[in-house]
Amino acid sequence: MKKENFSRRKFINVAGISTFAASNLILPRFGNAYSSEVAVEDNINHIGPVKGFTPQIGTLISMLDWLNETVVNVTKNLTVEQLDYLHDEDSNTIGSLIMHLAATEVVYQDITFHKLEDFSKENKDKWNVAMELGPEARDKIKGNKIDYYLEAMNAVRASTKAEMKKRDDKWLLSGETKAWDWNNYCKWFHVAEHYANHRGQMTWYKKRLPK
Repeated sequence: MKKENFSRRKFINVAGISTFAASNLILPRFGNAYSSEVAVEDNINHIGPVKGFTPQIGTLISMLDWLNETVVNVTKNLTVEQLDYLHDEDSNTIGSLIMHLAATEVVYQDITFHKLEDFSKENKDKWNVAMELGPEARDKIKGNKIDYYLEAMNAVRASTKAEMKKRDDKWLLSGETKAWDWNNYCKWFHVAEHYANHRGQMTWYKKRLPK
């Protein structure tokens, strides 16, 4: 596993929550206003190949979309005040966590599609605050309605899909370097499990919102 550039990217870094337990699992419902592009057979709950993608890439996309939908279902009815809620001085808001998910997906776009070691300069300027979270994110990522966050997340996903359509399963199973022995499939699986981790945090915070 690569150590240098990503040692600072502590993906499991908020509130000590690292659960994807069944008790917290939010099953997505197809058809709400914020639904991401639907995968297999127009059924978000079918994991498998997706038309327009090679088989393994399509299966990955179906998993990413399913996890995207769990985030939507947890957050879609939250108010600005709830999205900005800080459980304690070291926590991150639900709104900033959504942007963090999008930022993480963008950095893996740059790494896997463009063979960079980190964000491009343009993306670093745009996404680094959300990527790093912490005090600067608490100060800057706030005051937005849920549409702002979900539209950002879904725009990033649309870009991921457009790039994935240009590639095949051979590419997905390649991508290791001497510094980092993850193939592209592992890197994008990490994006998927990263969604699951932070969606669990959002659920935890949501249950503790002031009444």
